[in-house]
Amino acid sequence: MAKTGPIIVLDPGKERTKGNDALFMNINAAKAVAGLVQSTFGPKGMDKMLIDKMGHVSMTNDGAIILKDIGIEHPTAKMIVEVARSMESTAGDGTTGSVIFSAALLDKAEKLVKKGIHPSAIVKGYRIAEAKALELLDRSVIDVSKENRADILKKVAMTSITGKAPDVHKELLAELCVKAAEIVEEDGFVDVRTKIIRVVELQRRVEESEVIEGIALNTGVLSHAPKRIENPKIALLDTEIIANKTKTGAIMVVSSPEERQKIIDNERNDLTAIAKIIVDAGATAVFSTKVVRGPVLEYFEKHNVFVSRPMEEKDIENVSYATGAKIVRNPKEFTESDLGGADLLERDTKNGGGKTFIRGGHNSTVATLVVRGETLQHADSVDTALDDALWVIKSVIEDGKIVAGGGASEMAVALGLSACAPKAGGYDQRVIAAYADALEELPKTLIRNGGLDVIDLSLALRAEQTKNKNAGVDVFAGKVTDMLESGIVDPYRVKANTIKAATEAAIMILRIDDMLRATITRDIPDAPPSHMAASYNGMAPPTMNERR
Repeated sequence: MAKTGPIIVLDPGKERTKGNDALFMNINAAKAVAGLVQSTFGPKGMDKMLIDKMGHVSMTNDGAIILKDIGIEHPTAKMIVEVARSMESTAGDGTTGSVIFSAALLDKAEKLVKKGIHPSAIVKGYRIAEAKALELLDRSVIDVSKENRADILKKVAMTSITGKAPDVHKELLAELCVKAAEIVEEDGFVDVRTKIIRVVELQRRVEESEVIEGIALNTGVLSHAPKRIENPKIALLDTEIIANKTKTGAIMVVSSPEERQKIIDNERNDLTAIAKIIVDAGATAVFSTKVVRGPVLEYFEKHNVFVSRPMEEKDIENVSYATGAKIVRNPKEFTESDLGGADLLERDTKNGGGKTFIRGGHNSTVATLVVRGETLQHADSVDTALDDALWVIKSVIEDGKIVAGGGASEMAVALGLSACAPKAGGYDQRVIAAYADALEELPKTLIRNGGLDVIDLSLALRAEQTKNKNAGVDVFAGKVTDMLESGIVDPYRVKANTIKAATEAAIMILRIDDMLRATITRDIPDAPPSHMAASYNGMAPPTMNERR
């Protein structure tokens, strides 16, 4: 039989990387992502300066923000970024720790593969280790009772805020977060996304930040309405109140001043009629995204109706959610059912009079955190810290579980895994031991970022853990101590989700043994003569004299 030539199955334009080459390339990408945020981990972590295309400068040590803004392109690196996003959406904190743990698991897996252990065996061992780690973590859990909940929530918030906002203000900020969460708590659930609104004010001191039971709006007032309205009936408009329009291009011809005045009066009557519809429906306060002008404003003032200055869509949506008012885009069809209600509406006449408070919305309990700072960067850092603090408070309220911080829970789980690894036997023994070593990377990074001796403190932590499962590293004191006594605690949810998310990401990457990438070509096809730069639709270009 005659021999045939090579059979080409794949597109020659595809780049293929397979086997261990593909695995090691993906592992290196994951470790590179972790290297970007590793120095930000812990209360003494460093900040990153981010400069966008417009030149806007921001400084943060929040791993999720850093990974979102730097623009990662590598597909495997994006998978690690998704771990951070998952932690951000489910626990609100622990993003950096999860990325570091993912990279550590992959680093240990790389060493095992080089020693001849197949990735499938590593995946199996990691699954066993994950289940055991969660079991060991449950043994470190401290239940939160109603008697000590307020104190625990404050400690959890302070632990989260440390290193993200000025330490001198962390107790005040923690108290504000706890108060806001307790205001909106309903049946043991805290809706941080929609029920807690954060408003930023600049050129103010951080210690002036406050919590409002209701909504605080950075908007002034147009009308001369009362400064305080009890049980207001609130109307929301997302349109400008205007008279009937004439057809586009229409020309109106008048023959006398009287006729012109008649047209003006008719337009005024149309506007007044629309305002009357809203007032007759019972509205005592009107919030609008557009400016309310002329006869409409005069009519509202005549009937003591509060009229706000134009506000952002996000703010009007918050008012709608809190008060039950419907956002109306056709004021001619406004009815009483579109109104919302609250216990009190009042204006702030201090500090320039640019704030409006709506307290006790009838549709939902809402709290507003007014975050103040000297500069935009300062206020942003405080706002980010408060966001993380609110999420950890939410986790503790809903789960009722905490663990000791300062690397205590990670080291306790790691030592437990190391102890049970020999019982597994075979490859599983080595893989579980590697998993335990990867978990120890979290307290080691905490120590390293604190500028302390990693070897000495790691050994001291290991020794103390045999006596006290709550022993962790106090990076400010530079020693191992009882974290519960020091008030350094973390939500159970953050630690459990870190183990789950990091393990899942590592396993997904370990299962990849082949990568096919389409090559990017930048060749520009030949253009037809009629589209060449030297011609104009097939005609010769004009000469210089003709252009002139």
